[in-house]
Amino acid sequence: MCKSFLGLLSQKKTLLFLLMCLFVHAFNCVLFGIIGIFPLSVLNIFSTIFYILVLFLFKRNQDFYIVFTYFEIVTFSFLCDLFTAGAFLYIFFVVGMVSVIFYLLPPKTKYKYIYQAVGILYAIIIYFIIVNKFALFPDYAPLVEACKNKIILLNLGITLFTLFYIANLYSYELNTTNEKLVYTSNHDLLTGLFNRRFFEHIMERNKTENESKYTISIFDIDDFKKINDTYGHQAGDAVLKVVSDIIEECQSREYIPVRWGGEEFIIFMPRTPENTAYDYLQALCEKIRKTVVEFGPHKIKVTVTVGMCTGSVLSDYEIAIRIADDRLYKGKKNGKNQVVRE
Repeated sequence: MCKSFLGLLSQKKTLLFLLMCLFVHAFNCVLFGIIGIFPLSVLNIFSTIFYILVLFLFKRNQDFYIVFTYFEIVTFSFLCDLFTAGAFLYIFFVVGMVSVIFYLLPPKTKYKYIYQAVGILYAIIIYFIIVNKFALFPDYAPLVEACKNKIILLNLGITLFTLFYIANLYSYELNTTNEKLVYTSNHDLLTGLFNRRFFEHIMERNKTENESKYTISIFDIDDFKKINDTYGHQAGDAVLKVVSDIIEECQSREYIPVRWGGEEFIIFMPRTPENTAYDYLQALCEKIRKTVVEFGPHKIKVTVTVGMCTGSVLSDYEIAIRIADDRLYKGKKNGKNQVVRE
C-alpha cells in the first residue's frame, strides 16, 4: 500500500509540487493582507497568478515550467527578504530549492548545475541583506517584528516538509530503479522467465551443495523457423510467450524455468528423480500440444521436443545439460513432439 502510494506520488511529483507552491502563495496573499504587510501580499498575488498559468499550460512542456518555477521561488524569496531585511528567513526556500531542482529536472538537463549556482548566489546575497539589515520597506518594521517568529516557523516547516517529501521520493525511485535493473539482468524481457546468465550464476553458486536427485530438461519449439517465415516474427514472439507462460507454471513446484536462448527453454527440477520428471514433462508437453496460439486471424498449433537428464551431483550440471541437449536432438531426428530420456 505504501509503495503504491509512493509510486503515485512519484508519477505526479511535479504537478503536486506546483500545486503546493500555488497553495502556499495563495495562503500568503491572505496572511500578509490580514497582517497588513501589503508589499508581500501583492508579491504573493503575482506569484499565485504565475502558478495558475503554469498549471494551465503544464502538460505542454513540464521541464520548461519547472525551470521557470525554480527561478520564481528563488527570486520571490530574495524579494521577500529584501522587503523585510531578511526577518522572515525566506533564505530557507532558496537553500531547499537548490536540492529540489536537482531532483525535479531530468538527469540529462545540461544547465542543472548553472541553475543551482544561481540559487547559491541568491542565498549569498540574502545572507548579506540579513547581516546588514537592509529593508526596502522599513516602515513595516514594527509589523514584521511582531509576526517574525511565526512566519519563520512557517517557512522552516514548508522547507523541511518539501525536503522530506523529495528525499523520500528520491529514495523510492532509486530503489525502484535498482529493482528494475536486477530484474532485467536476471530475466528474459520477452517471456519473463529467468535468463541464461541467472541460471548459470545460481548453479555455479550452489555447486558444492549435496543434491540427492535433480533433473534438467531442455525444450525446443518444433519448426519455429517455419512459424516465423509463415506468420512473421511477431507471431513467433507470441508463440514464445504462450509456451513460456505454460512452462512458468512449474514454478509452483519450486522448479526453475529458464529462457535458454532463441526457441529453447530449460527447466531445472531439484530433488526430482527421473520417473517423476518424465511424467511431469510428458504432461507439460501435452498441455502445449493442446494449446492454440491465436495471432490475428491465424490459429497456430505448437509442439515441443524435450531432452532430459537426471543427475545427483550439482557440480556436474553442465554434463547433464549436454546429455539433455543430445537427447533433444535425438528427439528432433526421430519425429519431434516427444520427451526423450535415454
